This record gives sequence, C-alpha cells and structure tokens, in this order.
Amino acid sequence: MILSDDLSERERTLLELTATPAATLLGAVSMILRTTLFSEDPAAWVDMWQARPDLARIEWMDGPELADVVAYLAAKDYEGTIEGVPGLRITSYDDHNAKMHWLGTTTPVTLHLTRQQS
Repeated sequence: MILSDDLSERERTLLELTATPAATLLGAVSMILRTTLFSEDPAAWVDMWQARPDLARIEWMDGPELADVVAYLAAKDYEGTIEGVPGLRITSYDDHNAKMHWLGTTTPVTLHLTRQQS
C-alpha cells in the first residue's frame, strides 16, 4: 500500500495511460446507459474499452437498438437543458454500427458503437 501524499512516478505513468479522454468519455456514456437504456432492456453482455487515448469502443448483444442508444447519447439542448453527453455528436450510423465524435476535451475522441445480434 502506498501511503505518501504525492503520486509516485510509476503512478503518474500509469495514470497517463489510463486516465485519458477516451476513458472519461466511457465513464460519461456508461452512466447514461446503465441508468436508462440498459436498465429497461438489458443486454446479454456489454464491453467497453479504450483502444487509444482518442478512441473508445462499446459493444453489446441484444438489449436496446443502436438508434435508441445513439439518440440517448448524442448531446441535445431542450430549451436550455442539455441532455445526453455534452459535446457528443453523431458522425454516422446504420442498423449495427455507429460512429460518434466527442468534443468534450482538448483531444477529440471517436466513439464506435456496435450492437451484436444473437
């Protein structure tokens, strides 16, 4: 157990690899998915990971339709109230894959979403 009040050099290095803009986006996305869509129509499985600091991926099987997930996640302004993930924009999507772009940090992040069918 580390007991000092400062980060060690190894901790700083690990944080640079894991505390990335992609990881921040995945945290914001998972809060919305967990409390809204996936609670109503559970997926058989869900996997989220950061492929690079500027690229995140989410895949799931069954559960909510891709169009519903994209609609929930994309930033929306309803009479001054922001819903969805602030700064998340739709780039493209079809029945099984979507690509979104997050402008929430100085390093833009691409989010790929894939819904697998059983």
